[in-house]
Amino acid sequence: MKTLDESKLSHAKTQKFDFKIGDYFNQAITIFSNNWQDFTLFALASAGIYLLSIFTIIGPYFIMFPLMIGYGIVTEKIEKGENFVFNDFFKGFDKWQDFLVLILIIFAFSLLFIIPYFFFLFGIGLFSDNPDEISPFVGLSIVFIFPFFMLIGIVFSVLIFLPPYLIYYGNMGAIESIKQSIQIAKKNFWYLLLFVLLQSVISQLGAFACYIGLLATIPFGYIMGYLLIKDMLLTDDAKTEIDLLGTNQE
Repeated sequence: MKTLDESKLSHAKTQKFDFKIGDYFNQAITIFSNNWQDFTLFALASAGIYLLSIFTIIGPYFIMFPLMIGYGIVTEKIEKGENFVFNDFFKGFDKWQDFLVLILIIFAFSLLFIIPYFFFLFGIGLFSDNPDEISPFVGLSIVFIFPFFMLIGIVFSVLIFLPPYLIYYGNMGAIESIKQSIQIAKKNFWYLLLFVLLQSVISQLGAFACYIGLLATIPFGYIMGYLLIKDMLLTDDAKTEIDLLGTNQE
């Protein structure tokens, strides 16, 4: 299994990374097209797991990162020419404890912003029964406050893109992965934002095909995500474990 390359990590934190989005797209096409049955089957299984977890309300949040990592695990094996079994898709759950901590941090941070917004938007109704008095506050929130929270959400989406990979491949704790992600984003924010938006758009394109297409576009988006992470942060195939003895794998 590939691991975090400390030299690449250091470079990403201090220099702008060369995002080869076209290469990731073309490589993802090849990988998916040659293994579409396995990826679509896993996407279908993941959808079933998500549907079952919805009954727990917060369940989907706790399984999304392990399932996401599964696409990268299998993609790595495919690139190396190694055989894989369907269970390999679920190896992201090997580090579910660290992912759980990350999810709890994200959840707490989200509530920190969501609760005040909804209190402002709907709580004012508790103090007035006159719609004419409430309307200006609602309008104010739509014009000024909602865009602010949208901006926070965009920044947040960039910052949480890297931590799951740093946890799995770098053996980092949740807090450390967030710290490292912030440092990388300082130098590469706009390209990371572009990639996250592109990945999101590609993943959701399948919804236009009666949602069945999501079984193809979601895996494709996650394959692209792994290819970026591999290029940016993971050890090259030429490096062996002996080459990594001097690196700090915490």
